[in-house]
Amino acid sequence: MLQTLNIKNVALIKSLSIDFGSGLNILLGETGAGKSIIFDSLNFALGAKPDKTLLRSNEPEMRVEALFTNINSQAKTFMQSLGFDDEEILISRTLNLDGKSAIRINGQIATQSLLKQVGSALLDSYSQHESIELLNSKNHLQLLDRYDNDAIAPIKENLKLEYANYNDLIKKINSLGGDKFEREHEKSLLNYQITEIEQADIKEDEDIQVKERLDLMNSSEKIFNAISSCQSLLSDNGDSCLNNLDYAISSLVSVSNFDSIASCHQRLESAKYEIEDIYETLADIKNNTEFDEREYEQLDLRYDTIKNIFKKYGGTYQIVQEFLSKAKARLNELEDSDFLIEKYQKEKNELYDKMLKTAKDLSATRKKIALIIENKIKQELSALGMKSSIFNINFEETEISSNGIDKVEFVFSANLGQQSKSLAKTASGGELSRFMLAFKNIFSENESVETLIFDEIDAGISGETGVIVGEKLSSIKKHAQIICITHLPQVASFGDDFYFVSKTESDGQTYTHVKHLEGDEIVYNLAKMISGQVSNIALSHAQEMRDKNYLIHQ
Repeated sequence: MLQTLNIKNVALIKSLSIDFGSGLNILLGETGAGKSIIFDSLNFALGAKPDKTLLRSNEPEMRVEALFTNINSQAKTFMQSLGFDDEEILISRTLNLDGKSAIRINGQIATQSLLKQVGSALLDSYSQHESIELLNSKNHLQLLDRYDNDAIAPIKENLKLEYANYNDLIKKINSLGGDKFEREHEKSLLNYQITEIEQADIKEDEDIQVKERLDLMNSSEKIFNAISSCQSLLSDNGDSCLNNLDYAISSLVSVSNFDSIASCHQRLESAKYEIEDIYETLADIKNNTEFDEREYEQLDLRYDTIKNIFKKYGGTYQIVQEFLSKAKARLNELEDSDFLIEKYQKEKNELYDKMLKTAKDLSATRKKIALIIENKIKQELSALGMKSSIFNINFEETEISSNGIDKVEFVFSANLGQQSKSLAKTASGGELSRFMLAFKNIFSENESVETLIFDEIDAGISGETGVIVGEKLSSIKKHAQIICITHLPQVASFGDDFYFVSKTESDGQTYTHVKHLEGDEIVYNLAKMISGQVSNIALSHAQEMRDKNYLIHQ
């Protein structure tokens, strides 16, 4: 249940805290006092789209906090699935002048999407002008399924799995290339690609090696001259590096018995061996840099082949090999395609029959549930003074999907002889209010929602019908907490807790206030609703109405 609602800087509300009771909470007050602002604040806290026009003038930020306690087991299980394993749920939401909204659930930062899920589990709101869900026929199938989810959910889960498997088989069949001509065309292309790659016979890193050899040959004259000059300086003349090293080594032989000189002697010998090795390596390179035009043409042609294969099939040796492997696998698959298509087609047909049976089972279950809903709605509407009304749930068969084969629409006629039509086209404001009350009454028995909000559910009705509406609200409060705005004393007289909403003006500002009414204050306000003025007769009538309607229905 909603235990506490704290509102700050929302429209006419500067700062307000309301503690609600667990039963039927009645909000009273003159039009424009701010009753609907309280509901707007609550809807904002539970995920409604942020509206900067709600922010109180000259204030930087508005804040709404909603504390839910005594959460029932079904709602608690759902909340646990969302990651909130708590006995209480505290929702806090702010909105500033820049339009930025911050949301926290039990202190954790949350998204608007998550907030809406939490809000839908804890509270269900209805106002005469916000019954979009019920009026939109696209939602009717979902509403029907919600009525008996225990019966519907297992069948829908099976159908969803079968439908997914069915689509997987269609994808497999399509992946085999469509008709026979298309498959043959693809096989021909794959054969060409495989042959081209295999005939190229490219080795790993061959592109690098060929490129290096070509670069070497392109610079052969420059390399030959540079190496020749280097060789001359190292060894090919009397004043060469190696000859001078020999003289240097010889000059130290006679004193190499001294440790410090022996070390230098050894290092000079090592340097000589290293330079000799460099000389021989350069000689090998020089011998291989002679430009061979025939070799160059062959390498150039090979490099073009490698680049062409890489360009067509992936860019690197590894990617080309992966392409080749996949092409061979695909070709093998296509070679067996006739067999596989026949196999998959048989499985698809069998699965379709199974899926269709599940969809028909689902439809049959829905139709049984629909009859129950129809009968209960008719009983409720009759009790609400609409004895001649007609309510039906129409079914139309559609293409099979993961949701079944049913298209559902709620149709309604309020008067005898009037053709049943969609709710949106038929019901007047007062009729829709009563229909919604009937709908909420039968659904509240099956659903886990904690709190129901009714904003002027009594619009368009009066007198005895108002008493019946009050009785229905008293019935619903056995399953859920109710917070209701009403202008009818007949409805209000059934309340458990009363809150009087008023507004005052001070220092050029308007402020909304809420007072929790007790005892005689309740009767006084009922009398005011009855006659507009409080007289002894009105007070007596109000007390009688209160005693009759409230005490009897406890």
